[in-house]
Amino acid sequence: MLVPPQRHGRAGAVPVTWQQVLLEYQRDWARKETYDAVIGLVKEHSGAYGVGVEYAYTMVHGAPPSNEKTRAIAHA
Repeated sequence: MLVPPQRHGRAGAVPVTWQQVLLEYQRDWARKETYDAVIGLVKEHSGAYGVGVEYAYTMVHGAPPSNEKTRAIAHA
C-alpha cells in the first residue's frame, strides 16, 4: 500500500520545503507589505539560511542585529 506522498511522487509531484513555498509566495522582494513578515519568519525558523539573512541585514545593509541568539551565531 502506498502512502499519499509516494503516490504523489509517482504522479509527477515534486516535494518542496515550506521555505520554498514561502519564498515563492513572496516572489517579488519589492512588495513591502509582506517583506518584513517573510524575513522575520526566515530569520527565526530557517536555520543556516536564517543566519545568512541576518548576516546580510547586519553586515551588508548595516541594520542592527535582530536578537541576541542570532547575533552570537552571526558574529562568532
